[in-house]
Amino acid sequence: METMLQGLVIIGGLTFSLATSLLIEELIFGQIVRTAFARRAETPQPTSANKRH
Repeated sequence: METMLQGLVIIGGLTFSLATSLLIEELIFGQIVRTAFARRAETPQPTSANKRH
């Protein structure tokens, strides 16, 4: 029983550590990642109706 409790404490600590590190990473680098992967403004492509043959 004590071993199972120790395992739960270890798993809980690892989970909490991972969640905290992901939160900190998102707060620090989240804006940088969002701007790096943001969609570029699309330029309007000429349609066939606008072209003269």
